[in-house]
Amino acid sequence: MDLIINFDNNGRIVPSINGNEITMNESPFLIFLATAGMCSAVYVRAFMQQRGMSLDGVSLTQRMDYNQMTNMVKTIDIIIDLPEGFPEKYKETMKKVVAQCPVKRHLAEPPVFNVIPNLKTVLE
Repeated sequence: MDLIINFDNNGRIVPSINGNEITMNESPFLIFLATAGMCSAVYVRAFMQQRGMSLDGVSLTQRMDYNQMTNMVKTIDIIIDLPEGFPEKYKETMKKVVAQCPVKRHLAEPPVFNVIPNLKTVLE
């Protein structure tokens, strides 16, 4: 399963799957999955903009090994497509840029979830 993250002419991050833009009208699970690539794109965009580099030709692909039987993702690859002429000296730096993404860090070290049922009492 691949999510594609592009930048529009204004630098807005545009995630899509199967050619359809992912919006808040999608399933919560799809939105959740898209946040890893979108977060990575935020850091890539900032890196490029800080150096006065164009986002033309820059995109990210979030490739997921998705098991339909378990409804779980086993691995996520973030592929950063860089334009021709991108400075070679920054290629390895892009890994560090994406590593800053807090969504990625939370997936790597997930929080503990507590479910607390709260029964309301009716006051008379």
